[in-house]
Amino acid sequence: LGAVAITCPATLERVRVGYSVGGLIPFPVVVARENKIFEPLALDVELINIPPTLAVTALVSGDLQYVIFAGTTLNAAVRGLPVKLVMVYNDRPLFSLMSRPEIRSVKDMKGKVLGVASLTSGESFLSRRLLKEAGVDPDRDVTLRSIGNTPDRLVALKTGVVDATTLTVPVDIQAEKQGLRRLAFMGEILESINGGLGVSERWIQQRPDQIKRMITGVFRGMAHARTHRQESIALVMSKWKMERDVAEKAFDLMLKTWSDNGQASDQALQTGIEESLKVSSSKQSVPLSRVADFSFAREVYRELKEK
Repeated sequence: LGAVAITCPATLERVRVGYSVGGLIPFPVVVARENKIFEPLALDVELINIPPTLAVTALVSGDLQYVIFAGTTLNAAVRGLPVKLVMVYNDRPLFSLMSRPEIRSVKDMKGKVLGVASLTSGESFLSRRLLKEAGVDPDRDVTLRSIGNTPDRLVALKTGVVDATTLTVPVDIQAEKQGLRRLAFMGEILESINGGLGVSERWIQQRPDQIKRMITGVFRGMAHARTHRQESIALVMSKWKMERDVAEKAFDLMLKTWSDNGQASDQALQTGIEESLKVSSSKQSVPLSRVADFSFAREVYRELKEK
């Protein structure tokens, strides 16, 4: 997707990007920054570790120019905040449904207890969709139990409090090493809006040129990661503190969740909107254009393919 020019502009524009150090979703931005891919695009990218809901508020106030929390951006746009997704590079979930070793398939979840973060958490909606895909009714066939965050869900699974739960990469890989079973990697089955670039509507009006350069950098970061596997795995090991075998598996699973064209499908956006409305028990109708504007991503993708 286009070679990176060697020459750097004399002045770089500082841009502040909200992200979370927890999972691998920021990887395309991190790899682009580590390899100085943004600099030929006249961007000095500063990554700010910040909780997702605070990050979206900071977008609106102008304290941040971008956030990589695509799901949170979509939810905020549904609620009426003046923010939009301009890129979705991670359009499949980085989650696995993990179970006790005696459960052999998703179909075997009938009559079992499924641990979720909360009844309205993003991963609980993913679990329900996965069960439905396998012909298991999440409302009738399974008992949902609110457990809390990932470490608590892992403990609940190991101790038999729940029969299965969703775990994010790389915790799912570590759980597998401890003898638990991966029933399904959700990234191979479901669409879900996870990683991308969210901006304020004001930024779309004022800085379309910069948005295009930022998207270009992310695309080039993804291309670099795909063509520099060992170097990328080393980056996962150092930044995310993983052993090599876990980092290799995590990297390969992560690649399966990346979108080629930087956009989410209309169906994925619609599902995201509907799940967001369910959480707030709202009956309003929200058009796709309120939550996303992929015109920049389309343009950049086309330009990079032509090079």
